[in-house]
Amino acid sequence: MAAIVKALEDEGLDYALCGGVALAVHGIPRATKDIDILVPPSAVERVRAVARSCGFKFDALPMTFRSSGISVRRFAKLIEGQPLMLDVLVADSVLQEVWERRERVEWQEGRLSVVSVDGLVTMKLAAARPQDLADVERLRELQDG
Repeated sequence: MAAIVKALEDEGLDYALCGGVALAVHGIPRATKDIDILVPPSAVERVRAVARSCGFKFDALPMTFRSSGISVRRFAKLIEGQPLMLDVLVADSVLQEVWERRERVEWQEGRLSVVSVDGLVTMKLAAARPQDLADVERLRELQDG
């Protein structure tokens, strides 16, 4: 994860970590098999180039989840024979408010951009898979302090 974040930062690209990695940044560690980032529509092709420079050679066609309307570009690479996925979620009209509330924070690798706790709740409720709903419970506990 550090390599892709550094590459995005070095390129001056707007992004926000989301998904399981964002949970960890907000203090809720959870195992995750991928890296999820949110980007504005205008940055998708530049992010694709950065992903390729970081070794993400497998590039799937864009997809849109019917249940939420969220658009995603998926990239993958192999690390010691195991796939690592990079899901690039597009901050179009469905995720515009989440994008606008992203935050810059200090974390292990320095400063980075991350979706806010409220934004994560919104995204996870839209996905509504069992793990997402469990994450929402933990996020709400964090909000309630």
